[in-house]
Amino acid sequence: MHTSFENYNETSNSYDQTRTPLGLEIILGCLALNPLHLSEQVILDGGCGTGNYIHALLDRLKYIYGLEVNEGMLSQARQKLETAPNATLAQGSLLQIPYGDNMFDGLIMNQVIHHLADRQTGDLSNTRTLLAEAYRALKPDGVLIINTSSQKQLFDGYWWADLIPEAMGRAARFFLPIPQLNEMLTAAGFRLGGVIVPVHEALQGPSYFDPRGPLDASYRAGDSTWALATPTELDRAIQRTQKMNDEGTMTPYMAARDKLRQQIGQTTFVSATKPHLMKK
Repeated sequence: MHTSFENYNETSNSYDQTRTPLGLEIILGCLALNPLHLSEQVILDGGCGTGNYIHALLDRLKYIYGLEVNEGMLSQARQKLETAPNATLAQGSLLQIPYGDNMFDGLIMNQVIHHLADRQTGDLSNTRTLLAEAYRALKPDGVLIINTSSQKQLFDGYWWADLIPEAMGRAARFFLPIPQLNEMLTAAGFRLGGVIVPVHEALQGPSYFDPRGPLDASYRAGDSTWALATPTELDRAIQRTQKMNDEGTMTPYMAARDKLRQQIGQTTFVSATKPHLMKK
């Protein structure tokens, strides 16, 4: 499986500087839909990255498996979780989950599914394969939680999206509209759960509000959309950021942009359950 955005072997070194595990209470609330108590659940974090979510959830769950295709990200996760007694990490693809049928009580995927669309065509067959694999790996009553972004959130949920509108437009091709994602979940056999938007959280945590953030490569590495900007577009964004900071107009600009985030959020959590099959 490839990623259509950037080289995470390079950005993994600074990824944790600007990314936080957003929506933890939402994830735990969705997992609690399973009749099995949280402390008895075995979970798969698909596309676990540097292990931020695993690290944050360890104390609440029985066991967490992390699956990540990128070696750079996985290396960071291994360092972070090397002493964790209830976590196992593996390198592999969500398109062919290397675990048996009916193994997990929950499966979480945070800002992952947009990386599966074909880079050239935007083809969604990989997403269908992913959902079929998730269904296979989950036990009956198992809960699938997908953290993604709506089209509107991409353009208006991030204050800096206005600096690189062309790159954001390229990124939007890979993000499924939420209604379409729900249709695909139903077609894969899942029973739809809830759709929750955490309007009070930012994906990059406190660092998101850094008015000089776009000037720093490590800040830009915290969101793969920046990697889709051409050199000309990136230079224009940097010059605009520098100019607003120099002129003292960045604070009102960010405040106006952030009002939009507070209304629509940056991310959307979609949950679904693998039902028990009816006996004939």
